[in-house]
Amino acid sequence: MKLTPKDTVGLLLVVGTLSALYVHIGPEGHAAKHPSTVPDAGGSITTAVGSNTVAFVNVNVLPMDRDRARVLHNQVVIVEGDFVRSISPVEGFDLPNDVLIIKGGGTKYLVPGLTDAHVHLEEGAEQLLKLFVAKGVTTVFNLEGEQRHLDLRERIFSGEVVGPTMYTSGPFTNEPRIGTPQEAEAAVRQQALLGYDFVKIHGNISADAYRRMIDVGEEVGIPIVGHAPKNLSLSHVLGGQVSIVHAEELIYTGFPMLEESNLEVVASQIAAAGMWVTTTVSTLENNETQWGTIDGLEERLASRAASYIPQSLRDRWAAPNNYTDNYASERPQIGRMLDFLQPMLRALGDADVLMLAGTDTGKPVMVPGFALIEEIEALADAGLTSFDVLTAATSNAGRFVREFVDANASFGTVTRNARADLILLDGNPVVDLSQLETPSGVMLRGKWYDRDALDRMLAEVELSR
Repeated sequence: MKLTPKDTVGLLLVVGTLSALYVHIGPEGHAAKHPSTVPDAGGSITTAVGSNTVAFVNVNVLPMDRDRARVLHNQVVIVEGDFVRSISPVEGFDLPNDVLIIKGGGTKYLVPGLTDAHVHLEEGAEQLLKLFVAKGVTTVFNLEGEQRHLDLRERIFSGEVVGPTMYTSGPFTNEPRIGTPQEAEAAVRQQALLGYDFVKIHGNISADAYRRMIDVGEEVGIPIVGHAPKNLSLSHVLGGQVSIVHAEELIYTGFPMLEESNLEVVASQIAAAGMWVTTTVSTLENNETQWGTIDGLEERLASRAASYIPQSLRDRWAAPNNYTDNYASERPQIGRMLDFLQPMLRALGDADVLMLAGTDTGKPVMVPGFALIEEIEALADAGLTSFDVLTAATSNAGRFVREFVDANASFGTVTRNARADLILLDGNPVVDLSQLETPSGVMLRGKWYDRDALDRMLAEVELSR
């Protein structure tokens, strides 16, 4: 089997969801349950039986609510239920009664939970959701959905399943499934009715069907996202879907010759169109490692991150795939594409194109949670500032959901009334992004998991193999 780089990379994608009962409402009202005894970040124990309030005391807050980095030093952050209710200087602050205390000692940093904006939650994904949480990923966008994802979304919402808040698309909408404008309209209306958050394009679609999909999406209030259709020009796409979910897709429609001379012009056009771009640099790195060689696949499978993957999934990943089945002689071209992504992403950043950090997790061998840390490292290597990388992985996701999915959603920042998805770190990630690799603790919709709890999550997943 031989696929071109364009076709093969085009196989990678994502989606995240709401059930029909919660269309465009979001998970903001879910009341989290708190343990009665919580170890604080320094290892001491504070008890508050029956408390629904948590206090992070003497922490440095990175709110991620502006277009520049700022730190609020020595703060008390009060969480009630699922939400941050107040942020105040520690000096002179009186703690409420029956509060669970997590001590920051004036040295730890409280930052927003991360979002992986491109995942594929395959069969049996429930047992892997804790991997996201253990690495600080508190929200995901699932980009190829079906009824089981709507069901899983509701089980996460109810607290039955521990996992990141999920937004999801429905099934792919492109040829051969969608051939006519009438079929495009029917697909968009059905997915909106069923409660999906996005409609996803994965491949070619006729210009007339594409235009009808965009128009109906605007009419019923569901955003069209996905790959850039390979048969349409970039100018056509810029007038349509709200996001491209693989940065490398821009190469096919905008930079097929990998010429850097036009980067600023095209980046300005993308910015002017208001189109969002999901980065997925780690995805292409993963593809390049495996392209035309089993050795690369085995190298990825031997990593510590892959050791958490259940045997059934490891067996599927270990088989020849759409990357290993290609010609090894094509790998240098994938490497050139990967090199081109760096100046391209810098040009997009300079043009203020809105970006989301995403990984294509679920594809061989992209491990939940761990892959987003790889993506963050790759974006830093590409030359983006640490603050811009954090923005792509935190506040931009909340902004995207508010603009296109749920105007009342509030996550991705550490601000009053934001959803309490938080990470406690030993240092400032704006100074050192590697602080994200091993958080002191993670709060998921108001429920606190200290380092020991996160380690237990990892051990449970590993033992489940």
